[in-house]
Amino acid sequence: MRSRSNLSAAGQRAANEISSAIVAVKSASERGRAESIRDVVDAYRRLYGSVQRFVTMLAGDQLSFKPIGTPGSHSLNQLLSILAEHARTASFARLRELKTTIEEARLAQPLRDMIFSDAFSNDPPALRRVVTELDRLDAVMVGLCVAHVLEQHATPGGETTGPLIASAKVRVGPAPRRPRTARTGTTVLTELPTVHAEPALAHPAD
Repeated sequence: MRSRSNLSAAGQRAANEISSAIVAVKSASERGRAESIRDVVDAYRRLYGSVQRFVTMLAGDQLSFKPIGTPGSHSLNQLLSILAEHARTASFARLRELKTTIEEARLAQPLRDMIFSDAFSNDPPALRRVVTELDRLDAVMVGLCVAHVLEQHATPGGETTGPLIASAKVRVGPAPRRPRTARTGTTVLTELPTVHAEPALAHPAD
C-alpha cells in the first residue's frame, strides 16, 4: 500500500511539473495579426510626430507639446488645426497642397482606431493598406516641411546650408505611391475601410 501511495504522489508531482511547463504557442496567423496591428500603431505615431515637428518648425518657440498619449497631449486633429493656422500666418508657399494633406490626415485617427474592430483587426491585408496610407501621409507631410525649410533658408545662389536643413528634424524619403485605377489612371485609395473625419478638436488627447 505504501509503495502505491508513493507512486501516486510521484505521478501527481510529475503531472504538475508538466502542466506548469506548458506554454501557449501563438499560431502564425495570430503572430501576423499582432505584427500588423503594431505596424498600424507605429505608422500613426510616425505621422503624429511629423505633424508635431512641422508645427514646431513653423511656430518656433511659441508652442511646446507633450508626447503622444501622455496627459495633456494634443490629439492629431488638434495638431492639424494648429498646423493649418500657423501655415496661413507664415504665408506658406504651398498652402493649398498642405490644406489638402491636412484634410486627408484627419482620417488617420479613425483609420488607426479600426484596429479595435474585431472584423478589421483580423484582416492583415486591410491593416497593411492602412499602414501604407499612413506612411504616405507621413511622407507628404515631411516633404512639405522640408520644402518650406529649403525655401526659407535658400541662399541667393540657390544653395542651402546643411545645419539649417537639419534643424527641421524631419525624415526625408520618397513618398509611397498611391495605386492607380487601370481604367482612368486616377489616384485612388483601394479597399480601405470607410471612415469619417472627426471634428478638429473632438478629443483632448490621443
